[in-house]
Amino acid sequence: MAKAPVKPLPKAPGKAQARTQDNFVAYVAAAVVVCLAAIFLFTWNQVRVAHDAVKPHVAFTKFGPYRIESQAFAMNASLVVETSTDNANWADDNRKDLDVVFKRALSDADPKVVRAPNNLPALQDILLKSVESTFGGHVVHAILFTDFTYEQRDEQG
Repeated sequence: MAKAPVKPLPKAPGKAQARTQDNFVAYVAAAVVVCLAAIFLFTWNQVRVAHDAVKPHVAFTKFGPYRIESQAFAMNASLVVETSTDNANWADDNRKDLDVVFKRALSDADPKVVRAPNNLPALQDILLKSVESTFGGHVVHAILFTDFTYEQRDEQG
């Protein structure tokens, strides 16, 4: 009796299939990680760009307080000079000259302008024009009052 030839057992199809599924899961996991990293980097970059766009590009330098007295009025004023960040040191470097310009412009201010409703924008504009005419150029963007009081004196003294 001859023995029937023994057929080799076929390799378990489950192992090859399991290996293929394991590779697929690994590829999908890697793709998910790469996509999440890309989303994170894109979002982080957009937030950074938005923050830089909102970041002010101006600098403020404080001046005063100034006490201006005349026969018609007395005024106290403190203010800030707005410049670009590139010119931030300009106001400090020219502090003495700016003090003279501000005192002169405030002393020469027309009492009618100072007493008028909504007078501060007009007075700020006068100060800005005085600075521009003295120093020439447009280094100063704006002059803003941080404190301002005005006292009208009697005509008789």
